[in-house]
Amino acid sequence: MSSPVLECRQICKSFGGITVLNNVDFILEKGEIHALVGQNGAGKSTLMKIINGVYSRDSGDIFIEGKEHFYNSAQEARKAGISMVFQDFSLVPTLTVSQNIFLARELSSGRIVLDDRKMKEITQKLLNSIGIDISIHPQEYVENLSVGSKQLVEIAKALSTDSKILIFDEPTASLSQAEISSLFSVIQNLKKKGISIIYISHYLKDIFKLCDSVTVLRDGVNVLSRPISKTSLEEVIDAMVGKKVGNRASWERSQRVGEGKPLLSVRNLITDSIHQISFDLWPGEIVGLAGLLGSGRTEIFKALFGLDPIQSGEIFIQGKKTAIFSVPDALKYGLGLVPEDRRNQGLIMDFSINENILLPLMNKLTQLILINDRKGKEISQKFVSDFKVKCDGIEQPVRFLSGGNQQKVVVAKNVANQPKILLLDDPTFGVDIQSKWEIMNIVKEFARLGNGVLFISSEFGEIASFCDRVLVVKKGKITETIV
Repeated sequence: MSSPVLECRQICKSFGGITVLNNVDFILEKGEIHALVGQNGAGKSTLMKIINGVYSRDSGDIFIEGKEHFYNSAQEARKAGISMVFQDFSLVPTLTVSQNIFLARELSSGRIVLDDRKMKEITQKLLNSIGIDISIHPQEYVENLSVGSKQLVEIAKALSTDSKILIFDEPTASLSQAEISSLFSVIQNLKKKGISIIYISHYLKDIFKLCDSVTVLRDGVNVLSRPISKTSLEEVIDAMVGKKVGNRASWERSQRVGEGKPLLSVRNLITDSIHQISFDLWPGEIVGLAGLLGSGRTEIFKALFGLDPIQSGEIFIQGKKTAIFSVPDALKYGLGLVPEDRRNQGLIMDFSINENILLPLMNKLTQLILINDRKGKEISQKFVSDFKVKCDGIEQPVRFLSGGNQQKVVVAKNVANQPKILLLDDPTFGVDIQSKWEIMNIVKEFARLGNGVLFISSEFGEIASFCDRVLVVKKGKITETIV
């Protein structure tokens, strides 16, 4: 029997005395697509960074095709045949596709002159080898490419080093449904060529469509590893969470609180991106906005929150006509926004949890010219406790929290400001199943208190099961209402 293409034995890793990986075993067979799943903070990223040479292991062994390997950098890992396609692209936007693929490995036709023609030829062959019909030119600047095309360039870049093992970290995170289908075709083509794939994703249903095997990490320990054909979605979720919870796909419908006027009424709203948008949001209600990437869902939020100028139309909040020209206007009228990009738009990454939660509350906490630090810390502690944020304390920088806990801080920051209307733009994107349930329970409780929620999700099933009504958005217009 041939050796696995990759075998990790008893891998251990600690940071500052905290054990992150505890005797983890992981086996990847040749030509296999192997899913690695777990909650945020389970140890997935740490294990992959050890395999990819970014981190060194404290103990344990790594074998590639039966031979033990020691490497201390990503460059050495690439020489051993391992490459990683990161969720946050490693491409330089101002360089061409060809220049990115050969960055720091440029071919030359002499001591000084770069061999651009040869690099372009090889780049085109790499793009062709991916196995789907793509129209990416080697001389195209990366900044002009779509997200899906950028990902294909990342894959071509990994293949340029003759990789036999590719690690995909949340590869579908920012892709449209068509781009996801193309990516799955690419991965299947790579498998046919004998390349082995490690596939990390929070979209558990995808792994049952694509992968051959699955390994579940929980608290730094391998708790499940078996072929996809011999497990189920419910078993994988139970292993991730550590108790029997099943799929939890259904939610109780919210109840409208009180009668009379809607919390929010929008009439014939027009911006550069949206056209004749009209709808109502009632107290206690969660309304979903469904549509593809670029359909106009996020642009509706931008108009309501004062980020995009409104050309015409009317907004009524609790029956009163309002004019929202800026973010301070939106905040004044009781709106809160959890943005799509939590890292760049929702948080200041080098600020502490406490500082991030209190940012919108500074005016309320200021007495004359002094900030009431004691009251502020009490507020932060309460939300960290209520929202079950896993951290070392409220002074911990949010940069060092897992994705799910970062998202909880963004939601806490908005809820702490006591809005009446919360705009949630894909709030469960990129978080583990347990954090997703906790965030959605927070949203349910917020609505139960008589507030209103507008909810965008990249998972249509989530919108259908979670929301009271769904507005279908297409090409900047609301085309249908589903109750």
